Amino acid sequence: METYKWHTIEPHNNNEETMNDYLENHLSDDFEVIFEDGTYAEIKNKNTGAIWGVNASGDGDFTHHKVEFEIVH
Repeated sequence: METYKWHTIEPHNNNEETMNDYLENHLSDDFEVIFEDGTYAEIKNKNTGAIWGVNASGDGDFTHHKVEFEIVH
């Protein structure tokens, strides 16, 4: 999966807030969250069973954000 980037009008206080925003407002319905710990989460594709690690971070400042993915299983 490609890096997902977005911006917000209000700044995020930290990358945990970025992860929460991504999971609650941007994650496709094709995935379910199976693990979450701060700025890291694991999501499972409901159709294929593939599990992806997700890392949240800033993208230059407090209003630009990104999550990067890595295949886990």
